[in-house]
Amino acid sequence: MNKIIFKTALVTLGTLVAAAVAIFSLWILISPQTMAASCEKTGNYSFAVTCADLRYKYTKDVKDLARCAQDSIASGKDALILKYCGRLIEDDGFDTLCKAVDESIMSTEFGKYAKDYKGYICGNLAAAQYRSGDLDKALKTAESGKSFVKLVLAIIENGTADEADKTLATLGDSDENLKKLLEEFKNEGK
Repeated sequence: MNKIIFKTALVTLGTLVAAAVAIFSLWILISPQTMAASCEKTGNYSFAVTCADLRYKYTKDVKDLARCAQDSIASGKDALILKYCGRLIEDDGFDTLCKAVDESIMSTEFGKYAKDYKGYICGNLAAAQYRSGDLDKALKTAESGKSFVKLVLAIIENGTADEADKTLATLGDSDENLKKLLEEFKNEGK
């Protein structure tokens, strides 16, 4: 008798697990944007990127690609930032998207490290490129977005005096505060 109850309980549990997996899979496939939103609310940005990417594959809309880029930045994973922010700045609709975001109330969200949305994306991409070992590409990206803050912070955190010199040369006459930070970093002897 105990064996029958135990087997019935296992079969019931297995059925419930299979049903949960099926529902979860269908939810992702049918409505990846709602799954991405749920993941964003819980702070699981790495999985949110996966769901947002599936939505982008369905729509090919630059707004969906921007969501991938924003979630990748929030995840803090350089591989995701390189992939999605790189795709976003190369997209034909990027400049139009930047104008739309900058004109909306959402632009205040991105003001901590950049003056505008393009600077936000390019600044984060430049820092990720630097951390992956490509300072030259990072400098070009930061220059294109006129956003050096994240790159300078990354150099101060893990860089060398030579990298600081190269960045100073690229900065030119733009931001005196960033120049001062890099000069102080160089003078500390790192």
